[in-house]
Amino acid sequence: MSPQAGFVLIDQIVPRLRSAIPRCVRPVGAEDAEELVQDATVLAAQMLDRLEQAGKEVTPGNVAYYTIMHMKSGRRSYGSGRADVMSSGGQLDGKSCVLSFEDAGGIDPDTGEEIPLGEMLACSQDDPSTNASHMIDWEQFLDGHDHRYSVLVRDMAEGKKATDTANRFGLPSTWAYQLKYKLANDLREYLGDDAIADSLRIPGWRGNIMADKEKVACRADRRRY
Repeated sequence: MSPQAGFVLIDQIVPRLRSAIPRCVRPVGAEDAEELVQDATVLAAQMLDRLEQAGKEVTPGNVAYYTIMHMKSGRRSYGSGRADVMSSGGQLDGKSCVLSFEDAGGIDPDTGEEIPLGEMLACSQDDPSTNASHMIDWEQFLDGHDHRYSVLVRDMAEGKKATDTANRFGLPSTWAYQLKYKLANDLREYLGDDAIADSLRIPGWRGNIMADKEKVACRADRRRY
C-alpha cells in the first residue's frame, strides 16, 4: 500500500468505520465494538491494497460501505468461512452459538434450581493421566510383592469379600484376613503413610470449581433476599 492510500485509510475511511460499525454491525460471541472497528480497518486496508494493485480508483466512502457490508455478513479479516462452529458467519446463520459456562444448562430435579452448563460438562472423576499413574503404581507394587496380592486386590476391586478369596483356594477365612493385613502393611510402606489421605484429597482444579460454584450460589442468595 502506498503512503497516499495509507493517509486515505486513516483520515477518511477509519472515521467512517468507527462511526457506523457500533450502530450497524452486530457483535458475535465475545466481540465488542472496538474489536470490530480494528478488524474492519484490516479489511479496508486489504481492499485498498488490492484496488491499488489493480489500478482502480474508488472513493473512501465506497471502501467504507463495502467493508461494513462484509462485516455485517460475518466476514472477518482472519477468514470468511461459515462452516467453522466458531466463525462469525456460522453463528450469524444460526448454525452454532457460543455460550458461557455460567449459563443455565438444565434444572436439578432434586432442588428445582438451575444447573450451570459448566457443572454439567465438568467431570467429577479423575482425569485419564491420574488413573494411568495409579495403575502404574499398582503394577509396580504387585510385581515386586507376594503374587497372592494380585488375586486379593482383584477380588476387592470387584466387590468381593476376603472370605470369597479364601474359599476359592480352599483355605480358612483367617488366611485371607492375615493376607489382607499383610497387604495393608506392605502397601503403606511402599506408598507412604499419607497415601490414603492423598487419595481422598480433592484435586486443586476441582476445588477451584467448587469455590466458584459457592460464590455464585452466595450471590444468588443475596439477590433473592
